[in-house]
Amino acid sequence: MDRTIALSAGLALVALAATAQARDEFPGLIAEQLHAPHDPPCGVCHEGGKTGSAATVFTPFAWAMRAHGLADSASSVQTAAQGVKDDAVDSDGDGTPDWRELVDGTDPNAPGTAMYTQDPQLGCQMVNGSPGPSAAGWLAALLAVMLRRRPR
Repeated sequence: MDRTIALSAGLALVALAATAQARDEFPGLIAEQLHAPHDPPCGVCHEGGKTGSAATVFTPFAWAMRAHGLADSASSVQTAAQGVKDDAVDSDGDGTPDWRELVDGTDPNAPGTAMYTQDPQLGCQMVNGSPGPSAAGWLAALLAVMLRRRPR
């Protein structure tokens, strides 16, 4: 029974990692499309930086991206980012278009706010434009500790 639980947890972890990995490219695609020097943090689109579910894509910038065609594909990310730029969308109403805020390293969801590092326990962490530990990484570490402590 313990092996079944461990195997099930491992399979769930692999499935979660595959799902999260498919979206890991989205920040880079946004940066590339807008010619930004760094990838935006996950919190630009995901509430609280909690990734792994479309249910957390509820920031004002994310809604602007959705209105411009954002779906679950790389091409939709590029199309939506270009649409946001072409329409000079300003999600936080501070007079600076979202695309310019992303290039300048400020948050298009909050006036005058620099983008910040998310807590890695909540999902995605960005440090100088590169992703840090993800939720899948933390789950893998937790699973390894749990399996190690199990009496044999």
